[in-house]
Amino acid sequence: MKIRKLASLSKEELSAILDREGEVSEKVKTGVEEILREVEKRGEAAVLEFTQKFDGVELSALEVSAAELSAVDENSVEFEFLRKAAKNIEKFHANQLKNIRSEKKVSPTDGIAIWRSFRPIEKVGIYAPGGLANYPSSVLMQAIPAKIAGCSEIILATPPNSAGKISEAVLAAAKISGVTKILKCGGAQAVGALAFVEKVQKITGPGNPWVTEAKTQISFKIPIDMPAGPSEILIIADDSAIPKFVAADLLSQAEHATDSSSILVSLSENLANKVVVEIEKQLEKISRKEIAIKSLQARGAIIIAENLTEAIKFTNAYAPEHLEICTENSESILPKIQNAGSIFLGNFASEPAGDFATGANHVLPTAGFAKNFSPLSIESFGKKIQIQKISKVGLSAIREVCEKFGEAEGLDAHAKSISKRFE
Repeated sequence: MKIRKLASLSKEELSAILDREGEVSEKVKTGVEEILREVEKRGEAAVLEFTQKFDGVELSALEVSAAELSAVDENSVEFEFLRKAAKNIEKFHANQLKNIRSEKKVSPTDGIAIWRSFRPIEKVGIYAPGGLANYPSSVLMQAIPAKIAGCSEIILATPPNSAGKISEAVLAAAKISGVTKILKCGGAQAVGALAFVEKVQKITGPGNPWVTEAKTQISFKIPIDMPAGPSEILIIADDSAIPKFVAADLLSQAEHATDSSSILVSLSENLANKVVVEIEKQLEKISRKEIAIKSLQARGAIIIAENLTEAIKFTNAYAPEHLEICTENSESILPKIQNAGSIFLGNFASEPAGDFATGANHVLPTAGFAKNFSPLSIESFGKKIQIQKISKVGLSAIREVCEKFGEAEGLDAHAKSISKRFE
């Protein structure tokens, strides 16, 4: 990885770093359109055909059978790590629900009370990626908040392996977290299956460009959580940072996929040089070395900022999915960060800890969408109903206002619906 000074980057070089979304290829756009059209028209049969075509797996049925599920003991010692992570995720998200439900009534005038009440989305579809790796953590991160929110049906779609099976860890995570149904499918066809076969009311979860494009196209009919694409990390670090920790965390994102982004914004050239040495050293000891190398070459960068103000400005423009602040007095920087999905403070706040076990959600906005999207949460699996209680005294207080609006907008029946109550 080359070390470059932020101030010396040209507009084109800066744009190349900041613009991670990029253009969706026509091949992906038209391919997704065709897949969704066929799944909407032919249902499960089309999903099975696309699964065979793209994944090379011939399935007799889309749904994971009861026998396959019962063969996995989610309470075994082998899956204790899943239960421990689930406990922390439950704590964090249960607290969210408590806060959502505690909304107070507002009384703008005597006789009127207005408030909102949370209601779960009844039937949700969640997607957990597969292919290069299995992601039981993504199952927990979506299904647990959905269950706590009160969703009655939680349908998981996830790609099968070459033998047509779902990994035992993913099945165990599904059982632990309250998934009610599991579909063996990935890619755009999985999004189509959730939308048109299962007819869910919302779709959540990260995925590859085909999944992200499918979610984008389906969002005109069914709401989605957010555009969640390739994983990314940005680390702000000064001389108080520990080079081997910084290198390890950059590599933790680079190993995801060749289109993952790993950015270091260093306040120290000395630190940056040490991180480069550590990356080269640690690369030799990771199993996904080739993927990490391609990722760092394509989407990696080590940038020297002249000062903290410059580093923060760049960070807010980048709007990272994951942001680590490895500096002295890291909490003092926090109020100045406007755009980030999930923030990690201090040298021991490793980003993968948030991926797996702190309890914070790891389904986060990517590609700069942290400027206007929040992490997945309880709110993602529900909505608010607005309630108004009005007495005669209250209606009397706003009677004239309502009648004047009816007159001004030419809606005399509106005005009369108010005046009738005082005849």
